[in-house]
Amino acid sequence: MKLRNNQWSFDSRDLVRSQCPHCTILSTARELQVPGLSKLLDSFYERPDNLPIRYGNKYEAELEQELLAELGNLVQKPDSYAQEDTVLLMTAKVPVIYQGSLRGGSGSMVFSGRPDFLLRSDYRFAFQNDRLTAIQQGGVISGYTAWDVKLSKTAKPDYQVQVGLYLDVLQEIDMCALGTHGLILGDRSIAEFDAEVLSAVMQAKREAYLDEVSLVLNNLPGSIADLGELICNATSYCQMCEYPNLCAHQRVELNHLQLVAGISKNQVESLRTVGVDTVRGLAGFIGSNGTLSEEKIAVLSRQARLQQHTYDTGEHVYEIKNQEPLDLLPQESLGDLFFDLEGFAFSKLEGGIEYLFGYMTIDGIEEFHYTWADSREAEKESFEKFVRFLLARLAKYPNLKVYHYANYELAALRRLAKRHKVMETDVEQLISGGVFIDLYNVVKASLVISQESYSIKKLENYYEFDRSADVKEAMGSMEYYDQYLSLVDSEPDQAEMLKRQVLNYNQDDCVSTLALCRWLRSL
Repeated sequence: MKLRNNQWSFDSRDLVRSQCPHCTILSTARELQVPGLSKLLDSFYERPDNLPIRYGNKYEAELEQELLAELGNLVQKPDSYAQEDTVLLMTAKVPVIYQGSLRGGSGSMVFSGRPDFLLRSDYRFAFQNDRLTAIQQGGVISGYTAWDVKLSKTAKPDYQVQVGLYLDVLQEIDMCALGTHGLILGDRSIAEFDAEVLSAVMQAKREAYLDEVSLVLNNLPGSIADLGELICNATSYCQMCEYPNLCAHQRVELNHLQLVAGISKNQVESLRTVGVDTVRGLAGFIGSNGTLSEEKIAVLSRQARLQQHTYDTGEHVYEIKNQEPLDLLPQESLGDLFFDLEGFAFSKLEGGIEYLFGYMTIDGIEEFHYTWADSREAEKESFEKFVRFLLARLAKYPNLKVYHYANYELAALRRLAKRHKVMETDVEQLISGGVFIDLYNVVKASLVISQESYSIKKLENYYEFDRSADVKEAMGSMEYYDQYLSLVDSEPDQAEMLKRQVLNYNQDDCVSTLALCRWLRSL
């Protein structure tokens, strides 16, 4: 959202984020220069930069280079970000325009955006030999179609709305082609949509967004307090936000209901109708409100009570709500494995890669084992080696179990068996035979903990385990692996250091799973 020379404008990111009113209020109020807001926002500012953004930009650049290599000067970039330079190329009937700029549209507020590609109507995009090209089809030149590049493999509604905004401007400047517009997706497929359909979806979203902006402008907030809670209620958009930690800070400051583990947006709204709007308030609340049952409120209240205890005292506490899942945990077997898989969704390989199998054994001594894969062939080898190792170990230790935390490992094993068309029956028999035990399911079924999530990192507050690796989170391990990939050929020594950090992280996860299992048995 921008206010320049008394004219408001918005971009596609503003519209995508409009499902979070918090983002709309902040961006509008910032331009209104509400006293104290700029200072507050500056203190939390972070330039959006994460793996999805980086790999999305990288993918877009790859496609641009492929088109340039295939078509030469039939592909051109405007001299500047001014719309006039983009229009000059369209007037000159350049077949493919990349990194253009469009401004205007049919809405009550100016839209400003940059389509990844504008394609002349007598051309169509296609992939040949897995490289993007544009093929001339003939026919009358009627204008341009708009295209965006997305790393995703699916044409999400938000993406379609963005393309709708571009074609709306093209229609206003009489440069819109009659053909289909669309998306070039991360699996190198092309999603095409009729212009009327895209326009209809976009207009509904745009009007709802502009109504939200008007609400702020009509009430002209004079202070930060007039903006209400500065808390996002649609966290899926936080990776696009410049102030991701502002919400986290405000939740703590307000003792907000969003802190309660497992609570939903609808439940927060429902509780507020009966005056419950803090963790402390929920911790002492008994009853129902017509939407939430007394039983459901009791579950949420118990969770809030334990968390509030930790906020007040710093003491990490838990309660056993169901003893049976704990009693059903098998006794420890010397053959047991404690398993953790690391995957990288942003690999050039279709479907990503499972690059690290890590597992602990406890027969004799506690020992960490791993296999590492940088290629599809090595991934297949790692997968087969692990399954064969497990089958051989079962022959020696028939009572062994493989402990892991959450469903990623089982989903990945099934995915790998299907991908490589090997050991599918073995994997299904191991899973259906109860060899694998998901400790997350055990925890959720048996315990209430005084934490804001039930991740294994949060559970480490309850048993003796201290992480030794510099890498502390799963996204961090992917960041390290990403850097490793960029250096493995040019700076092998540095790449090896990064690899060691990822291995240390994986080993920490395996050891923590072992410690968690023993703690659960002790209960």
